Amino acid sequence: MPSGIQILKDENCKTDRISVGIELNPAAKIAQNRINLFEKSGYNYFYLKEINSAGSLSDFVSLLSKEKIFLVKKEEGPTNLLRLVLNDFNVNSSPIVNITFGITGKIDETEIIELAKMIPDSIISNSTAYYKLERVIGKQLYRGNKNFIANISPPSFSDDFCAFLVFIKLINNRNLKVRFSPETAPSPFLIYLSEDKISLLAEQPEKNEIEKAITNVSNWLTVLFLQENRSRFLILTASMGVEEKVVKKWPRRIKNLKESDILYIWKKYLTSGFVASLDTTLILKVQEIFPESDIIE
Repeated sequence: MPSGIQILKDENCKTDRISVGIELNPAAKIAQNRINLFEKSGYNYFYLKEINSAGSLSDFVSLLSKEKIFLVKKEEGPTNLLRLVLNDFNVNSSPIVNITFGITGKIDETEIIELAKMIPDSIISNSTAYYKLERVIGKQLYRGNKNFIANISPPSFSDDFCAFLVFIKLINNRNLKVRFSPETAPSPFLIYLSEDKISLLAEQPEKNEIEKAITNVSNWLTVLFLQENRSRFLILTASMGVEEKVVKKWPRRIKNLKESDILYIWKKYLTSGFVASLDTTLILKVQEIFPESDIIE
């Protein structure tokens, strides 16, 4: 649609289902009294919860048109990764970057289109500039009050992406909190740190760790391909800018990954460079591990 809203339909799937994916401007937040409407998926990507009919979708569109569900606030300092990486990333003030509808079964696309037309263009920026972000090279430490290190994921169509998904799962399996949105790769990913876990960054994963992570990601994809997830799968592939036939090849590619493939990604997207927002104590700890790091005041 002219506003940037995408509507995707799979008539071959017999289950009637509606999914709505919303990508927020990184400076936008969901109003506290409306947070229960959404299911968070990654760094800045959300799915609308409990949308099982055009009627319930109509209620949401009405709210979206009349209420301030999303708030835009320009963050200062090192809490917004995109501003750190780009120094000053000037998206417009619209809270939503894009909205994608996935529908299956006998859901009437004409009715969905009419509902989508009611969404004001003013809340959608349709800005995709930061999809062109490239990974951070070199280690840049900023003094902040949120302790995380971050980088930019590879594009979803790149040779690195399947190994990168395993890399993210490895980090998760080490009980480090990760925020990552595969829907919009390349996109930021954030690894939150505490003093007792910083040493994990310097420890290369061992073979058994890698094998477990590969199994975990393979199982995730198996669930993703189930028919009852079909409307959401349509949104995932569209938002990633990758064809369905490519995604269908991922399970085999992941199972064929070697230990050396994962260690290559570990170095490329973690130890070779990152942006970090850290308090003084953690900056000193990271410098012990990576003495070549630059402190950016």
